[in-house]
Amino acid sequence: MKRPILILYFILAITWQPLVRAEQLSLPPKTDELRDLVEEALNNNPELKAARNEWKAAQRRVPQASALPNPTAGYSIMGPSMIETRNGPIKNSYEFEQMIPFPGKLVGRRHVAKAEAMAAQSRMNAVKQEIIFKVSEAYYDLVTTQKTTVLVKEIKNALKEEEAALQARYEANKIGQSELIKIQMSISDTIERLFVLEQKHDTLEALLQSFLNRPSPVEVKTLDLHLPSVNFSLDDVQNRARDNQPQLKESEAMAQKSEYAFNLAKLENAPDFSIGFQYSRIGVGDSTSPDAGRDVWMIPVTITLPIWQNRIGSAIEEAHANLEAARQQLKQTQNSTDYEVKAAYYRFVTAQKTVSLYENALIPQAQIMTRSDEAGYEAGRTDVVNFVSSRINLFNIQITYYEALANALKELAALHREVGTDLIPGEQI
Repeated sequence: MKRPILILYFILAITWQPLVRAEQLSLPPKTDELRDLVEEALNNNPELKAARNEWKAAQRRVPQASALPNPTAGYSIMGPSMIETRNGPIKNSYEFEQMIPFPGKLVGRRHVAKAEAMAAQSRMNAVKQEIIFKVSEAYYDLVTTQKTTVLVKEIKNALKEEEAALQARYEANKIGQSELIKIQMSISDTIERLFVLEQKHDTLEALLQSFLNRPSPVEVKTLDLHLPSVNFSLDDVQNRARDNQPQLKESEAMAQKSEYAFNLAKLENAPDFSIGFQYSRIGVGDSTSPDAGRDVWMIPVTITLPIWQNRIGSAIEEAHANLEAARQQLKQTQNSTDYEVKAAYYRFVTAQKTVSLYENALIPQAQIMTRSDEAGYEAGRTDVVNFVSSRINLFNIQITYYEALANALKELAALHREVGTDLIPGEQI
């Protein structure tokens, strides 16, 4: 009984795998939402990976900067004519020496390296915010293109209906040929518009794929875009930017670095120390001293003499000039940040008002007009041309609305980038 069961298992194992693979191949491609795309980009984007590794490298320079110089060790072998001492001839000697910088120099170097690491971290955060913005921008454009394509196809179908009605009128000699040609030209323009939208769709997918560093194409769901309600003021946005804006934090770190470097340059006027240990082996010679043949040792201590002021003074002046330049650069970055945040905030507020205008006025008015023309058409009071024109007008207003909504979302993403952090955690990336 066992052998037939084993044979049955074997047959099922052979036939089942192709069925599974065929089922897997027939599955629809995975679609991505904005949050998934942003997360993937932050994990895989080469530019961000490079910035992250530069930050890690800067962090590893901190312990290097505060480490003591390598000590030196030596061994001396005497030649045939050995140096004679009162205890006997020196056969060979051992040496060890450690240089110790003046107190404060190692701490200063550590502070400089830490400031450089903070600047590298800020640069990494700037790249991160830029990638989030670019992915969001491409995503909103792609979804808007998909929705626009659907509406343009509806416009094309409506124009086809109008063409059929006009064709009937033309054949009945109720209208001239020019009116029929005009509607046919409108259909051709709509077809060209679809070609452009298709090209834009493919380009945006390729752009997203490059941001994600993904070998497979990006499939985006055609979701309804949503503009979150916001209640932050300009003061709130500016305060958040002062605490998080990456370029501003980088300028602050570089100003700190220049200040530490200036203090470190002034310490070059202080001497460095070296302490060592020497041990010499003494051979038995002709000495009659009671310590004959006894080994000797000593501890040499030396200091550097910082007397060349043409070098030290110039280094201090250079560090001071760099400090003043960093301070002025910080002021400029503060002014630029203040302006960019205000400009982004005002653009978003205007875009938000535009979306509200479409939602509360333009679209409802166009819908009322379309329903009225539809009722008139069904009752025979309005012809098909007016009814179709009303529908086309509604479709065009909806297209413009989606573009305005995408623009508002992109302006919100730009505001997030200028501030350096999410203003609406959990709601918008």
